[in-house]
Order: sequence, then C-alpha cells, then structure tokens
Amino acid sequence: MQKLGAWLISPWLLLLPLRAQQVLPDGAAVPPPVDAIAPVPALEFSTGFPGMAPMAMPKNLNISNFGGGRIEGVKDVGVRYKGPGIKITGDNGMEAFADGAVVDFKAQSVTLEGNVSIYQGNILQRGDRAVYYYEKKTFDASGLRASLDPILLEANKFGDEVRNGKKVFIGENAGITTDDSEVPGFWVRAKKTTVFPDEKIVFNDLRVYAGEIPVFWLPYLSQPLDSELGYHFTPGGRSSWGPFLLNTYGVMLGGNPNPETGENEDAWLLSRWHLDLRSERGVGLGVDLVDKRVENTNEISGLSFYYLYDLAPETTTTGVTRGEVDENRYKVELKHRLELDFLDDAEWRLDSNFSLLSDPYYLEDYDIAHYRSDPAPDNTLGLYRRDDHSLLSIYGRFRINDFYRTDTRSPEVFFDQVRAPLFDSPVLHEGNVSFGLIGEKAADLVSGTIVNPLMKLTAGDATAQSLLNQLSGYDRQLAEKILSLPLNDPRREELRTRLLDSSYARFNIYQELTMPMTFGEFLQVTPVAGIGYTRYDAANWTIANTDRTYLHAGVEASTKFSKDFGGHRNSRWGLDGLKHIVQPYAAWSIVSTDNISLDDPRVDRLSPTTRPRPLDPIRFNAVDELQSWNVVRLGTRNRLLTHRDKSAFEWFYMDTYVDGFIQDPEGQRDFSNLYNELRWQPLPWFSAGFEAQFPIINSGSGFNEYNTYLRFMPTSNFEFTLNYLVLSGNPNLDDSNQLYFQSYLRLNEHWGIGTLDVVELDDGTLQQQQYTLHRDFGNWVAGVGITLVDNRLQTDYGVVFSLTLKDFPAATLPFEISAE
Repeated sequence: MQKLGAWLISPWLLLLPLRAQQVLPDGAAVPPPVDAIAPVPALEFSTGFPGMAPMAMPKNLNISNFGGGRIEGVKDVGVRYKGPGIKITGDNGMEAFADGAVVDFKAQSVTLEGNVSIYQGNILQRGDRAVYYYEKKTFDASGLRASLDPILLEANKFGDEVRNGKKVFIGENAGITTDDSEVPGFWVRAKKTTVFPDEKIVFNDLRVYAGEIPVFWLPYLSQPLDSELGYHFTPGGRSSWGPFLLNTYGVMLGGNPNPETGENEDAWLLSRWHLDLRSERGVGLGVDLVDKRVENTNEISGLSFYYLYDLAPETTTTGVTRGEVDENRYKVELKHRLELDFLDDAEWRLDSNFSLLSDPYYLEDYDIAHYRSDPAPDNTLGLYRRDDHSLLSIYGRFRINDFYRTDTRSPEVFFDQVRAPLFDSPVLHEGNVSFGLIGEKAADLVSGTIVNPLMKLTAGDATAQSLLNQLSGYDRQLAEKILSLPLNDPRREELRTRLLDSSYARFNIYQELTMPMTFGEFLQVTPVAGIGYTRYDAANWTIANTDRTYLHAGVEASTKFSKDFGGHRNSRWGLDGLKHIVQPYAAWSIVSTDNISLDDPRVDRLSPTTRPRPLDPIRFNAVDELQSWNVVRLGTRNRLLTHRDKSAFEWFYMDTYVDGFIQDPEGQRDFSNLYNELRWQPLPWFSAGFEAQFPIINSGSGFNEYNTYLRFMPTSNFEFTLNYLVLSGNPNLDDSNQLYFQSYLRLNEHWGIGTLDVVELDDGTLQQQQYTLHRDFGNWVAGVGITLVDNRLQTDYGVVFSLTLKDFPAATLPFEISAE
C-alpha cells in the first residue's frame, strides 16, 4: 500500500521528478544577487615577475569578481582571484560560485576554492573545492555534494555524460540521502550511482547506512523515479500473521520499443509484483495489472492475481470458530473500464467488476480495507450509455462465490431519464423503465446448516428457534412459514426454492411530471404526479403471474426569509459579512398500490437503516417492497452565509423536520422522530456537526440516535477529531454507545505522535487502539505504529513501519496502520 509502504533498501530511494534546487542549505555561503554579466574582456596584465610577458584571459572564460577582491598573477600558472565573491558562467547554462579562484592557463582550468556552489540544470553541487576545464566545459567535482531535489548526493567523483541524447549524472563511491542537514541521519551508498533525470537511478554495489552503521546490501538496484515503480516494502507484525514483510516491485509494460535504445516508450500498463512473507501463514505471490490510461485507478484497478498456501487457515481475528478452510487461498479480481467510441454524441463504456475468492474468510484475513467497506463483493458486467438527458444500462450480476448470498441479473436493462421540460413547456418530466431476469441465491452454508435442517422440523421442535435466530427479515418470514406447515405439505418445497434460489422476470416502469410555480415572488409550490407499473413472470416456483400499478401524487412548498446583517465581521470566527436565510418547507406524498404479501416475489427489498425513506417513488430502490403510503413532511432549513475567497460561503447549516403518517408503510406510527442535521464550519481549523433523531410525539419511530463530530486544531502543533454515536431501541440494529477519538501532536519540527481510540461505552470495551510515532526527514515522514483490536472474544494486535513522501496525495498524519 502506498500510504503505508516503505521503499526497499531504504524508503529514501523513492524520488519525485527532479527539479532545480533553488535554496542552499543552512550554513552555506549564499552569493549576493548579481545582474546578468557580459563576458569578461580579454584582459592583459603584468604577472609581477621580471622578464615575463603580460598574459591575456581566455575569450571563452567568463569570470565575475563581484566581491571586489584582489586579482594577482601566479608564476608559471596564471591568475588568482582572492575574492570573496567569484562567479563563473558558461554558455551551457552552468553557473559556479566560490570564495576564490585560480586560473591555470597551461592546464586550461579554473580551480574554485571555498564554499563552492555549482548549478548545472536541475542539479546543485557544493563543497570546498572544484576544478573547471574551460576548453572542455566540464567539471572535476570530486568530493562535492550534489542536490537533485528531493535527494542529496555525495561522491568522491561526480560528473556527467550524454547517453542517447540525454545527460546523465554519474557518481563514484557516492552516497544518497534525503536528510538535508549538516549531519544526515542515513545514507544509501553505492560504488557507482547513475542518475537518469526524470527516469531512474541505478545503483551498483549498494549499502544502506543508519548513521555510520551498514544495515542492508544489494549488488544492483534500478530505482525508477515514478512513485508507483521500483521496490516497496512494508515490514511489521500481527498476531494472526506473525512477523511479516510485504514486498512489491512496480514495472511499466507495453508501449513501443525505441530502435536506438531498445527501451519501450509510452508504456501504459503498470504491473505490481508481490512477494509477501508472513511467518505464521506462509509466502504470498501476486501481480496487479493497471491501465494507467484510465482515470480513477483506485476504483478501476485492473486485473489482480494473488495466491497463498496458508499454513494456518483456521486462524481467526474475531475469536469465532471457523469450519474447514482449504489451505489454498486466492483472489482473482478484474475491475476495468473500456471507453467505447460510437457514432452518436453519447458516452459509452463497458465496466467489468469481478472478484473470485477462495473462501468467505479471504478478505477478512488478507484484504482488510476491502473487507470493511465491501465484505461480500459484487460480480457485475455492464454496458452504459450516457448523454445529457438519459442513462441506458445493460448489466448482469452473477454469483461466482457460492459462500455469499447474492442477487443476480441475467441481465437487466434500465433506462433512466433526467428531469427536463416536456415539449418546451413549464411541465418537467422524469422517469425510468427496466426489464430484467432477477434472481437470488443463498449461501451454500445457509443451505446446508440452516434451511435443510428446518425442512425436517416443525414450529414445536426445540432446535427450530435456534435455527430461526440465524436468519432475519424476509428470509426469516419464509422460514417461519415453512415451520408452520405440516412436514408432508408440498408448499414446503416451494418455499425452500424461494429461500435458496428464487428467480423471476420483472418489468417495471415509472413516469413522473412536476410543475414548479412561484406565487408572489416568495412562495414556491411544485405539484407532483406519477404512475408506475410492475409485472412479474416466469417465477421458478408455483405462483400465478402477477402485476400491480401504483399511483403517486404529491406537492412540495417552500418559502424563504432572509436578513442581511451588513458588514458584520469577526476574523476570529471567520465572518466577513453575515446573511441569515430561513426556509420553511412542507411536502405531502401519497402512493396507492396493491398490498404486498409473503407470496409475492421479493429480491429488491428494504435494508435496515436509521434514516427516513424517500418520499418519491423514483428515488425508491426497493421496487419489490413498495407499499401504499400517505406522509406529510414538515421542516425548516436555516443557513448562515458569509464571504470567503470572493464568493458566498455556507458558514452554518441546520435542517429540522418531522414526518406525519396518515398511512405508514412500515408500521403503525403516527409520527416519526424529530430529525436534526447540523453542520458548522467557521474556520479551516475548526468544524463540527450533529445528527440526531428522537421521539417528540407519542413514541415516534421508537428509538433514539445521536451522532456528533468535532474537528479542532487548538494550536498549530495539535489537532484532534472526536465522534460520539448513541443508538438505542432500534428494532433492526444493535444498540451502541461509541466514542471515537483521533489526534496528532507535533512535538517539534522533527517528531510527532498520533493516536486513535474507539470505545464502546455500553460494555466498557476499548475496541480499537492505535498509536504511531512519526519522524520528519524533510521530504519524507517515517513512522512506526502499534494497533490493537478487541473483538471481545479475542484481541488482534499488530505493528507496522512506514515511510511516505510528503508530496504523495495519500500521505497523511497520523497514518493509519490497521489495514497494513
């Protein structure tokens, strides 16, 4: 991972594209600014020695004695400039500064002495002595230290030459570091170091030094200057892995070979090769292939293969006992986008998203970040057409991993029209239509351990309840109906089919018209009317083909009041003028349709959530569970605006609303909870937010939720983020009383400490702890971190080392180590 990865040999080997160093390090003599200097005329002067003729300065040597020091002849040599303040310029862009110089006419050279600084293109060299051969226009810079931002290079001998029309820099017995200080804390030294600007650095006989102590050796390393190429490694330890070392080497593939150099140009395929060593789990091998011509490569990540023969596949981080898991663990993943060029003006693309996994625990064990965001990944293939007015989708969803419950589309065609004027009238039209072969397949584990045993039981059996407790929602309703039927009832097999492998064809269409109107320049009213139709056919269980129509009518109304507080300013709170806008609003939505029953097909169902459902059927994705409703929503928005960066800036926002149910689609509520959504961002170093819902009339929605966050930087050296979540009484989600705290403390210009703690206050469990120590090396930030995760049954712990370039977009402080 780039965020946590360190570079092989030394993380300091990774370089940014080279650019000219403009600032000398502390302690170096800084030459005063000088104007452009014309070539020095060929001077004639006496050497000061009897019998010797006057000598003339070579015409191709341009020297400026801007310090005004003494100039004198040197017997049998030439001229000495005592300085201080000597500058030499060349017609190749070279500039050199020194305290003094000696011109040797016989050797055709200039020896620079004292605080020597040489600028050649994007390289800066500095030291105490250097020799410039003015006829050859080359330097003998032995012993100088060179700077190619962000690295410093020190060599016994350092020069340049032209290869294939490009200048390269060569150092013998050279050392490289990014610690731009008088006594660097680390060096990467090599017998020979070749720098190809903007391309790569090649090391021969390489050693890594911590201070003066050698810690690593390689005979050869070619390190590209691209941040994704070359060697990376992440060392650390984890309770479920043991000590580990994750290695990656990046190489560009593709392109066309250059007939002169033999190297490929315009390479477009990034290949990342993995060799991961985990002491308790074994050796993992893999490769990622990424098309760099595609934008957003984090999501469109290409083709990946990974394999590990697991020495301990039964090991778990949660403490929950696993069944038998095969030692052959693998992942094959394809996430690719192919842009298609057709004759019309629309954008066409073909998206592939496939993940083949060896077992249900692979992501939990070896791809933790993916597991937390998407524990049961989809497998889809879709063709999409987008223009300014519509989106056409033809996509399939497939069941590749039989250990996940998966809905399938074989395929589904969806056409979505955006809201737009109807025949250039004030009436706006919006709609969608779809047709698909829909299915849903249960995980094999559910079939073997829950459903098949239920088929042999009735509601009165003692073990039935324990099996039911492993199911929820619609699945549990079907299982309960199975248990309520006699053992020999043929409807049991039909229900089993629907529970394990249901499928049907579905056609759905919904069209909606709106007409925004304004009354008296202050009241906005938008009536809404829509009609929809759904038909189900070809179900794989005994059910008559069925259809239903649903009608929607509604109206939205709002008005605004504002007060301008003029030039109210307060720099402490980020105010440059202040305007308050109040927007009361109301919405009334009615949907009338046939009531659904347990016998109706249901794959696209409602998911448990604490948020209110949308009041517009076109935003309602759970097509198979759409029911009649009659809901009124009343609310008020408050906004405080100020000026920032010459435009309006939302300084404060609050939305407060409540739903009243004339007909509740999900229960017997008269009113919902009172919802509050608030955000306040007065300053770049301070922001806060608050989301809450709680009953105010009768029992409301029957639960309470409070979610607050605060980000605050009280000083330039300390910042923290605090989140507090309380959820109680929700019938579908577990109660929680959770505190999240993350902080970063900058101890001085070199050292910092980061923390992350998550506490479940309901049972007093410190669920997650993370502590990191950071060291700033100028262009790099190094860190070491420790993490502990308490799963209540078992504690998982780990340690990770990292080093990242500050210029990387992924580089943040403190870094997160929980997912390695």
